[in-house]
Amino acid sequence: MSERFGFGKNWKNFVEKHFSEERATAASKNLLHSLQLQQLHGMSFLDIGCGSGLHSLAAWRAGARSVYSFDYDTNSVETTKALWQMAGQPENWIVRQGSVLDTDFMRGLEKFDIVYSWGVLHHTGDMWTAIRNAALPLADNGVFFVALYSDTSYRDASWHNAPTPEQWLHIKQIYNAASPARKRYMEYGYVWRTFLAPMRRNPLKLAKAGIRLARDILSYKQARGMEFWTDIRDWMGGWPMEFVKEQDYVRLCTEELGLEPLWINSGEGNTEFLFRPKGAHNYWDVILSGRQFFPLPEPFNHEAGQMYSSKLFHLKNKSNNEQAARGSTLTLFEDGVPLGYRHAQQIGIEKSGSGRYLHWEDAVYFSSSDLSDPRHNGRKYTYCLEP
Repeated sequence: MSERFGFGKNWKNFVEKHFSEERATAASKNLLHSLQLQQLHGMSFLDIGCGSGLHSLAAWRAGARSVYSFDYDTNSVETTKALWQMAGQPENWIVRQGSVLDTDFMRGLEKFDIVYSWGVLHHTGDMWTAIRNAALPLADNGVFFVALYSDTSYRDASWHNAPTPEQWLHIKQIYNAASPARKRYMEYGYVWRTFLAPMRRNPLKLAKAGIRLARDILSYKQARGMEFWTDIRDWMGGWPMEFVKEQDYVRLCTEELGLEPLWINSGEGNTEFLFRPKGAHNYWDVILSGRQFFPLPEPFNHEAGQMYSSKLFHLKNKSNNEQAARGSTLTLFEDGVPLGYRHAQQIGIEKSGSGRYLHWEDAVYFSSSDLSDPRHNGRKYTYCLEP
């Protein structure tokens, strides 16, 4: 069994070498966009596994009434405290050491309007307990935002010769046992295989891919305020580690934790889940009231395997395409519950199904949640376009 990856040391290095106002601004924009808010005035914010502290700072700067940050890793706690001190040591921002796996600790926290945990709970060694405990301090009318590494995303990538989730777990253990030089070699190898190697037989395409990669590295901070190589090390070394299947997470939240889904953002390595308690009333009431639902047009055509399609000619200009691989904001629902994974690859929909779907050009390619035939399973399929 490999040793735990030094998450805190990685984040400490990030803040010491790469923190900037530009990154802090990007983190604030990303946080508010993910929550579908303009500001956090009057709201309490809990950051579970605060890491670098960047998103706790973002919440505080966005006007949160109170911010509570904690992490298991003492280096992360120290790094977050450095940002707290930089912010002027505000009294309404508390930084503590603690574990989401400590049920007594979690029960002892106050209730929060926003419970937030991005890319953390899958690294605890007991993801499902961590998810259950993370929901304990959620206020009755609060929102529960969690981002987790997607089994679906990496399993679909394996159809194109990338490692499977199981292989990634093995790679991470090899990385953590490696020498510093070997780790650098593995990091560069991963970047080569992921971003450049597919074009290696065409020099022109390889050159263009290299230019695009360089631009992406320079602009990487615009996404969540992060730094490219910091995230590469976090990905390669992140151990312990578990992957989540979107349908399993939705099932736990709805059937055991008493939560309802508001928004699921998938299609990349981490899937973001935003839920709230069933019967809750908060700012999402306005958002939900503005959603327009439309029946998915029939007949559904059986394409292959688990994949079916429905034509949406009038939405072709809002779909994914070669120029915008994740341009569509269409969310597909099965009996009122969002299917778990949009922006899926067609081969994944065909081979694995399980709620994968893709809005591509003039059609939606989709699968049912339980591999049943959507033409005959008696379920209602609807869609809406998110703002």
